[in-house]
Amino acid sequence: MFPLSYLSGNSIGFIRIHIPNIHRGINMAAAALSRLVVKTLNEIRNICGDFDAIYVMFSGGRDSLVSLDLVLKALDNKMVQALFIDTGIGTPGLKEYVIEMSKYYNVKLNVVEPEYDFFDLVVKKGFPMIKYRWCKDYLKIRPLKRFIESIKEKTNKILLITGVRADESWFKSKAFKIYDHPILNVKVYAPIFEWSSKDVRKYIEAYNLRENPLYQTYGKAYDCWCTVFKSPADFALLAINHPDFFQMFADAEAKLKSGGSALYYNGKKIYLRDIAKNPREYLKKYPINRSCPFCKLLI
Repeated sequence: MFPLSYLSGNSIGFIRIHIPNIHRGINMAAAALSRLVVKTLNEIRNICGDFDAIYVMFSGGRDSLVSLDLVLKALDNKMVQALFIDTGIGTPGLKEYVIEMSKYYNVKLNVVEPEYDFFDLVVKKGFPMIKYRWCKDYLKIRPLKRFIESIKEKTNKILLITGVRADESWFKSKAFKIYDHPILNVKVYAPIFEWSSKDVRKYIEAYNLRENPLYQTYGKAYDCWCTVFKSPADFALLAINHPDFFQMFADAEAKLKSGGSALYYNGKKIYLRDIAKNPREYLKKYPINRSCPFCKLLI
């Protein structure tokens, strides 16, 4: 039998963390999750103790939800703030979910936004490509850097917490659990770096967390519909479920003077105007991607 709770010490004393007995019996999987949770909570408490300003990057996805929940279990709410980057091209409903969950957790939410509109940039630069991922810099890094600089006026002991996990992609497996960000000049820490996607789902179920309902539609939350790692099927799904939002991409594509397309898949240009005519056909023809090897990595 594994413990139903344990005492977790922090800077304000000790708090009792409840570890739910999922099946109320001997269950090896539940026991493994319990040990993983205890280990992660202790690690969070030890690492975060050296920082004055702790920000959890809350994108509205599963991994960031679990990271936020764990950090708030390990630390006092007053020590932690949530941070959401509103790229301007997140899935409709995403920002509302982030705001709702921040209120639920009673944690302060900071929303940072880019200076430039994505669609205006597309007209000037073309859609982002694998070798020209300007979206990351303009939509995430620059606004985040401005926010960090404003915090540095008060303290340099800043910690950014992300939901990056090693098993998400080969690229992310080569990342570090805790490191000094070369552009932001702050420490970045990923508490669930060694967790598997199965661990994350089990934790959400065990603790009855409010998962983003967008997962039921898209399989992900998508805080950024940058076209680099999206398949034609991803945008077909968007055309079906959020046609007005989809049309904003199609309109930007139509303004490209070079005849460029929003998508470039398997060496072939795919036009959104064609997807709009029969999105369900593209759902049958192409696989849904649902992954980005670089998303959540602050690079």
